[in-house]
Amino acid sequence: MPGADAIPACLAPYAAHRAWVCWSYTGEKRRKVPYAPDTGRAASSTDPTTWAPLAAAQRLAAGHRFQPPHGGVGIVSRAVPALVFLDLDRCTDPATGEPINDDAARLLEACGGTYAERTPSGAGVRIIGTAEGIAAAISRNGSTLGGLALEIYKGADRYLTVTGARCPEHPDRLADISGEVLDLLGSLRGGGAAGGGEAGGDPREDAELVRRIATGEGYHGELVALAARYIGRGISAATTADCLKGLMLACPEAARDDRWRDRYASIDDLVRSAVTKYAAGAEHRRALARLAGRRLRDGIDPEDVLAEAMAEAEARGIATETAGRIVRWCAEQELARREATDA
Repeated sequence: MPGADAIPACLAPYAAHRAWVCWSYTGEKRRKVPYAPDTGRAASSTDPTTWAPLAAAQRLAAGHRFQPPHGGVGIVSRAVPALVFLDLDRCTDPATGEPINDDAARLLEACGGTYAERTPSGAGVRIIGTAEGIAAAISRNGSTLGGLALEIYKGADRYLTVTGARCPEHPDRLADISGEVLDLLGSLRGGGAAGGGEAGGDPREDAELVRRIATGEGYHGELVALAARYIGRGISAATTADCLKGLMLACPEAARDDRWRDRYASIDDLVRSAVTKYAAGAEHRRALARLAGRRLRDGIDPEDVLAEAMAEAEARGIATETAGRIVRWCAEQELARREATDA
């Protein structure tokens, strides 16, 4: 990786913004912890007093602790709301930089006109562009139908590393990728994403709903459907509302008539309605997680726990795929707990 001073030219216009931090790997799990350039103490992506202009971050990053492969500099999404960041996780061969996931290859090609760089691990890619057609903040993570782990941030309480390790097929300039972001918001399976047949519906059908909202072809039924799908997948109410408002704001101002304004004003209410509708399902999933967690802590074989969970899931109306994810997550948490206890 290039040194911490290798900032791409396309981010130079943001150098004077108090938007920058340093970061370094910390702990056995190698968490990327941010640090305030002015003090050298821990920073927070929600505390602007811990951010600084790029020059200050680079001065602190001159130290060994913040030089690759130990650390580097980063930029806070909330401080640069004009930018959108797409974080593609574990999608390339670290040795060659070539995509190993078809969805990653397609997305990199679709965003070929904007800057992209390899992340510190060498196995991920971060695409940076603008989103002129989206006014709302975005903080979303999930996976594509092809299994690509993806995060999207715009004006979010999140900092992103900046390596300067530009992907050679991409230019050192920023381009508008609003269309690609809207497509992803319509098809991304968010945290706790459900498979087809559950409350969340088939994500492949979301793209048409997104298109109709963004172009003004339809509002009310489409907003209600997307709110139900997102909430049904476990996406938070705040994120769901932000996504729906962003889609509405993609509609040109000239087309924002009284009908548009009424529908835009109704978003918070229809999201609350969706939350109420799916609260029971969410409680069933939490109850299943509590059951699996207790059985695993009691030392029951994970296969037996899975079989018991599947029977309980059927009784509670939880899809098999979701039940399996819940048990796997509980098993990972139990393993981490035991490792911490042994340490």
